Amino acid sequence: MATFDEEIKTVWNQHAKHYDKKHNQREDRDIWKQILVEHIGKDKNQRVLDMGTGTGFLAHLAAEAGYRSVGIDFAEKMVAQAKEIANETNLDIDFIQGDWNELPFENDSIDVIVNRLIMWTVFTPEETLREWWRVLKPGGRILCFCPEDTKERMPSHYTEAIEKLLPLRNANSVQFAQTLKTTGYQQISITELPELCGDKLFRHWALIKGEKEIMSSTN
Repeated sequence: MATFDEEIKTVWNQHAKHYDKKHNQREDRDIWKQILVEHIGKDKNQRVLDMGTGTGFLAHLAAEAGYRSVGIDFAEKMVAQAKEIANETNLDIDFIQGDWNELPFENDSIDVIVNRLIMWTVFTPEETLREWWRVLKPGGRILCFCPEDTKERMPSHYTEAIEKLLPLRNANSVQFAQTLKTTGYQQISITELPELCGDKLFRHWALIKGEKEIMSSTN
């Protein structure tokens, strides 16, 4: 798997220079920010982690909305682009190069995990989601933004050998939700997003949300 990991990292490093123009410089930024605030909540002291941040689309929006924003990605050139954009816009965001299967965060330290266009790239979804569970605070939430029309429209970034190892490559929102449930997340919901969130590649988006259960204490 290590060889495949390096191949994937190389792919996204190659995309980094032009990725922001394709995906982040969007006319619908305000709509995405509004959706984030609606589902993260009014408490701006929350620590929001953008998983697989890329060039930082969700991390930048979270910071603009006033949250304590953190972004992590394993591709160093993506992280460099994200930092450059944050500096240009005077946003205080902690961007980290790291592995989402071995997160550099303490247990119960993150209020909300957000991700967009990421779940389909995960080799071992349940194992990965358990690691994300570890860093979420009790009552913390995970927000997965996923396109619904992936089967017909998902671009081919990887070799066929790698794509065969991606169990969620063509998954829909119901399948993503089931994966969260299997991993132990609670209060799972699926929200269809407005068509205004769509783009040339993916027209229909959904938000799959789950929660880390608060364990009741016993005396």
